[in-house]
Amino acid sequence: MKTKYTLIIIPVLVLCLFSCKKTGSTNPTAIIGKWSIAKIAYYQARDTTITGLATDYYNFSSDGSLTIQDHQDSYNGIYSLNGTKSVGITIEIVNGHGLGVASSPAVFTISNLTDHSVTLTSPPYPSGQEIVSLQR
Repeated sequence: MKTKYTLIIIPVLVLCLFSCKKTGSTNPTAIIGKWSIAKIAYYQARDTTITGLATDYYNFSSDGSLTIQDHQDSYNGIYSLNGTKSVGITIEIVNGHGLGVASSPAVFTISNLTDHSVTLTSPPYPSGQEIVSLQR
């Protein structure tokens, strides 16, 4: 009788272990599209949080290009995904001579990716850290 219960209990336990599902999107392409900036938090010598305007956005195109409109500033760049864990972002910056210069790639950690929101967190640089909250 003990063996009979053991043969029933073990498969049920194994089934329960594998049936658990993580929350959030597991599809890395879920970040593609236009996202409004909800807020950007800068953690530096003086912490600052800026609320996004109705016209502020990040637009991740399916071809790997990225357009950012942040208040009066507009940036173009490229991005590359590392699954749903991180996104590498390189921004083209126009220097004082009008020449485009690519920034060093910044690898932002992706968290809380759903159909309606995502958080991008920069590494903790010596100059500070940036947390971008986006929503659709």
